[in-house]
Amino acid sequence: MSTATSNFIIGITAAASASVYFAKGYVEPGLTMPVMLGALTGSFSGAKIMVAAKSRMLRIVFSVAIFGLGMEIIYSGVSGRL
Repeated sequence: MSTATSNFIIGITAAASASVYFAKGYVEPGLTMPVMLGALTGSFSGAKIMVAAKSRMLRIVFSVAIFGLGMEIIYSGVSGRL
């Protein structure tokens, strides 16, 4: 229950600040629309997959994803200094 409440409050805060940024012209709808659609699609499909997936497989998938992102960050930091 506390996680759902926390997520709800975060959503309300994000919606309020996004509307202010949008009203001031700081948000480009052409750039934010694909991100929003991807986030919604990913969250809905992730919720469906999570119900059927085994926790061990999820741990493996997330470990590989985090490792890949870490390597990308390290590589971009090293190549940026050369």
